Amino acid sequence: MSQEAETFWQKTARYLTRKSGYAPLTPEQAQKEFESLPDLKLSKVEIESTIRQATSGELAVWTPEPLDANVPLLDSKAVEEDVMQLNRHEGETDAETEKLLSELRRKALEDGQPNGQKDATGMDGDSKPPTKGD
Repeated sequence: MSQEAETFWQKTARYLTRKSGYAPLTPEQAQKEFESLPDLKLSKVEIESTIRQATSGELAVWTPEPLDANVPLLDSKAVEEDVMQLNRHEGETDAETEKLLSELRRKALEDGQPNGQKDATGMDGDSKPPTKGD
């Protein structure tokens, strides 16, 4: 692409990104957004805790609190049933799956036909491994 076309597409992309609302804020927009936010007052304990943490160089241990205590509990019964199906206990077998696995193992381990014809795997039918000089 030529430099002219590259410049055109870069400008177009920036324009469309801003029009869609997904572009980063300009410094003026960020300042305007900051000024529109309500002021939150920190308690003296929170201020002292922040200063102590910043000057100590160690992270404080704290447990986050939910923003909304009235959040309804989710019904996870359907998900639990799916997880149980995916993580079945060792020893539980499915006859159909075991039959299919046995058949696939048999086909994969099947050696060639005695008459030299190709077998089900598509390989030549030599039943003996090659000897020295073959």
